[in-house]
Amino acid sequence: MASELVRHLGGDDVEAIVASCKELASMNLELASIAKLLSHQEPRVKAAAASALQSMEGAEAYAANLAQLVGDSDSYVRIAAAGTLNSLGTKAASQVRVLGKFLGASDPGTVAAAAHALATLGPDAADFAPQLEAALGNGAEDTSTHMLAAAGVLPKTPEVLRKPACAACKALGNLGQSSGKLEELLESKDFELRACAIKALTQMGADSTRFESKLIDLLKDPAPSVASAACAALGALSANGKTSSSTAATVAELLTDPSPMVKASAVESLAQMGDEAEAFLEPLCRLFNDKSWTVRVAAVKALAGCGELGQMYASEVCRLTTSTDAKTRAAAANALGQMGERGACFDEEVELLLSDPDPFVAAEAKKAIQAFLDAKQEALAAPNHLAIETPETPAPAAAAPPAKADATLPVGLLFPGQGSQYVKMLQEVQSMASVKDMLATAQKILGYDVLKLCLEGPEDKLEQTKYCQPAMYIAGLAALELLKSENPKAAANFRAVAGLSLGEYTALTVAGVFDFETGLRLVKLRGEAMQEAAEATPQKMISVAGLSQQVVEKICAECRSGPEDVCQVANFLFPNGFSCAGSASSCDKLLEKATKADGCLQAKALKTSGAFHTKCMLPAKEKLQSALKEVEPKLRPPSCAVYMNVTGDKILPGTPVPQIIEMMSDQLTSCVLWEPAMKAMIRDGITDFYECGPMKQLKAMMKRIDQPAWKTTQNIHV
Repeated sequence: MASELVRHLGGDDVEAIVASCKELASMNLELASIAKLLSHQEPRVKAAAASALQSMEGAEAYAANLAQLVGDSDSYVRIAAAGTLNSLGTKAASQVRVLGKFLGASDPGTVAAAAHALATLGPDAADFAPQLEAALGNGAEDTSTHMLAAAGVLPKTPEVLRKPACAACKALGNLGQSSGKLEELLESKDFELRACAIKALTQMGADSTRFESKLIDLLKDPAPSVASAACAALGALSANGKTSSSTAATVAELLTDPSPMVKASAVESLAQMGDEAEAFLEPLCRLFNDKSWTVRVAAVKALAGCGELGQMYASEVCRLTTSTDAKTRAAAANALGQMGERGACFDEEVELLLSDPDPFVAAEAKKAIQAFLDAKQEALAAPNHLAIETPETPAPAAAAPPAKADATLPVGLLFPGQGSQYVKMLQEVQSMASVKDMLATAQKILGYDVLKLCLEGPEDKLEQTKYCQPAMYIAGLAALELLKSENPKAAANFRAVAGLSLGEYTALTVAGVFDFETGLRLVKLRGEAMQEAAEATPQKMISVAGLSQQVVEKICAECRSGPEDVCQVANFLFPNGFSCAGSASSCDKLLEKATKADGCLQAKALKTSGAFHTKCMLPAKEKLQSALKEVEPKLRPPSCAVYMNVTGDKILPGTPVPQIIEMMSDQLTSCVLWEPAMKAMIRDGITDFYECGPMKQLKAMMKRIDQPAWKTTQNIHV
């Protein structure tokens, strides 16, 4: 076959010669034969030969021939030669002098091609920085390729091969040659030149004190390529610690831009901004449904790079494994492979992609499966690893109280509440004897298979309050059983416990206030009563981050339609991070007002159906109070400190049961003081925290509450 192609190279059929060049180049064959065509009389043949050399080994041997073609009278020959020299980089450095001479040509296409070729040729090319700087003022353009591009015969020629000023921008940026004229070009009327100037300034690490403010202005540029370049530049500056803390919020505004190019750039920019971008994970996740695959893929990559916080969205990423677009499926597989244990929960979905018809998707799935296996082997090899399987004798569901007060460790156990659930929860611990025992008891009490619901869903059913709360109660206790196997000292000698909302019932079980069966019956009733109260009238919950307590409370007051209407802070989660709840109408107003408020990083409606921890839950409180009074004889004072939601402070071992019952019932209609509770635990000397339950949401909040405590917080994932 190769001999037949070589025969065509010597023929008269231009179409056959061009096709043969491409085919031989793809096989990396007949370099010398193709190079001979650089002197062919037909421009199309010369251009085809110059392009073919770009992908061939040893093409640098013909750098001199290519350099001469940069001055060719045919635009496409110049473009092909310049592109190949640019790809050769320093291998073509010997041609710097030849190319430098072309910078003085009268034809704008020749100047642009020479500048583009010089851009990658290394230090020697810097000798021509003055000529490149002079080209910044060359406003001419080679329009010879416009007609074919407009007709759709050939793609549009890149601006760096049409416009000398654009090519000079790129070359100066690549060569690190600073020029004061570059900043002036940010005001150019030519949008392509503005975009090139941004990229060049970014490459050179321009002074961010002036540059950042101008970039922020350019985010509103009407040309998508300019706004996109400004996004990318701000991301690069942020990655080097050269932007202000408010930049992320400004970039995040473009996540709703109508241009896919701008949206994708905004996503990529946020991905480089580290902690500053954490407040925008939910908007990034919403882009998974974007019509443009470039935006979807960018959003998936960004979430995958957000560490533990990004892992919280693994189930959303998993949904994309069934996308009709191959690039999106591949990105989803790749992302899940980066998401550790949380991503490995979806190994079955990834395994299905091993037989995907698109080879790139299958390859990414294979990499992800290998990442899961590597992580598992690493965990097995860890010195402190113990097998999850426990002896056949069932362990008690509730933790035994410490034998002696002075034997406790400065350990706090934390238990998540509703919102941390996910389909496939409990998969890794379902075979533990103690967990089996709990699940068997749960099926008798609940009347349904809670394990099946956790493993198989459907997700919308697991999200329902009456199902979610029992599932999360069991998950928290199952995580404690896992902790017992992995770190028995911490599991037996903890000093204090706390739980967020529903998690407080798990904490009280662990503190010995009631046993597993009693706790599950209370949780079942609580979940059913709360769902019933939520369905009585239209209610909502809104998450707000970035605004102060005073501002949020003021907005809530403004949104209430009257004295009986409800709109209030329901959860103090972390500094300037709240959940608000109330009537659906008032919460809709709150969402709109908060979004527009200065400093707001995030305002979104939560999936929960009810206005939990407000007076909307009064009907549920009455039912819970009745149930608590009924089981009061079975309850016992706590054996350790318990940090309560209602007060944000601890109750001590031995606290009377009636006092605990009062706080448990008040919790339904009172604000949850999680941030104050965590600060109190830290103040009281708790140094090591274990979040027992899925999703790492409590650890994520701890990062905002106290950085040192966050570093000593571990998630026991189930």
